[in-house]
Amino acid sequence: GLLGGFLIFSLIVAVAAALGVYRITGPGDLRGLPAALVASAIFPALSEEIVFRGVLFRWIEEFGGSWVALILTSAFFGAGHLMNPSATTIAAVGIAFEAGVMLGAAYMLTRSLWLPIGLHAAWNFAQGEIYDIPVSGTNVHGLVDARLSGPPLLTGDGFGLEASLIAIVVATLFGLWLLRLAIRKGELVQPRWVRGLKLR
Repeated sequence: GLLGGFLIFSLIVAVAAALGVYRITGPGDLRGLPAALVASAIFPALSEEIVFRGVLFRWIEEFGGSWVALILTSAFFGAGHLMNPSATTIAAVGIAFEAGVMLGAAYMLTRSLWLPIGLHAAWNFAQGEIYDIPVSGTNVHGLVDARLSGPPLLTGDGFGLEASLIAIVVATLFGLWLLRLAIRKGELVQPRWVRGLKLR
């Protein structure tokens, strides 16, 4: 999960750099790295995955099946980010698609929280502490000093690359690939009433 989260966000940054909207301007400031690591990567990954995938996804899936659980928890996850700095409707929709689908599918595939926690933590750590990009609207200091400039659709405006079309496309495609693996593995749960009919 840690490797996957780092690689996916690194690909997003690479595309942004190739399009000219991400540029490294100098060395970064590492003085606040330990605190930022806990505040922007470890704590959000643990707490949010326990709530959204460990509790809500499992509870909804038990009654409504995997599709309903994936759609609702993705929507709730995106809406939960509307309270963040510089959040917009586009940012919330982007989070719902790119992160909600990816993390929900990761849980479906493994039936464990470790993969979504690893993806989530490394995603946050890579964008903030390595690439100096706002983490869901919150500014942090990375290994480099960098700037985002260009059309809001590509930069995510003040929210960061998570609200960009680049991240939405790249991460959603990755999430759909994880979802396909989960379905092929037989991890798609039918709604309770469908399961009940099959038992009759």
